[in-house]
Amino acid sequence: MKSKTCQQLLNIETISFAFKNNQQELSDQIISCFYSCYQSRFVQWAKITYQRYPEDMIEFAASNSFTDGVLKFKEAASRGELYQSNASVKTILFHYCRNILLAHLTKENRLAKKNKKLESLFPGEANTGETENEIKEKRHAVIMLALAKLSADDRQIIQWRHLEEKSNDEIARLLAITVASATNRIYRCMQRLRELVDDIDKKNG
Repeated sequence: MKSKTCQQLLNIETISFAFKNNQQELSDQIISCFYSCYQSRFVQWAKITYQRYPEDMIEFAASNSFTDGVLKFKEAASRGELYQSNASVKTILFHYCRNILLAHLTKENRLAKKNKKLESLFPGEANTGETENEIKEKRHAVIMLALAKLSADDRQIIQWRHLEEKSNDEIARLLAITVASATNRIYRCMQRLRELVDDIDKKNG
């Protein structure tokens, strides 16, 4: 029954009417259908398409991108822009989600190039037979996964301090807080990152 209801709701005319006219109950039903029908499909597509990334990281990024994509879709529908396309609801939604995911991964790739500086702060244990490059690649993947689990604010502070090598004074000015508060925030961000790295290490054995 639920599938039939979603099939009835997920068409351009119904969606545009609901979002454009602020039909709250109908809008909530449509958004619920987006998640039940399409979220797992988008995450699965992302895992297959971007296999070079750790599975947990791409699942996290794809799930967040799907949520942002739904918001973009809703904004476009409320402005009546969906009528400009002959594509299906799924195609339009995935277009928004994919663009957001690509932007996220591009940002992560830029961060990854600078991320080598962080590896020295989180030395890992080598398994028997692993080469130096294999150890570095494995460590890099763990740090990237841990960073992905942090909030955007925490990642920004870590990037400023350890990747761009800004001083505590500079970070305090950027955040409009005291140097003491900035120092405390930097410390707490690194503690959270260390805890995440440790948790991932434990899960990986």
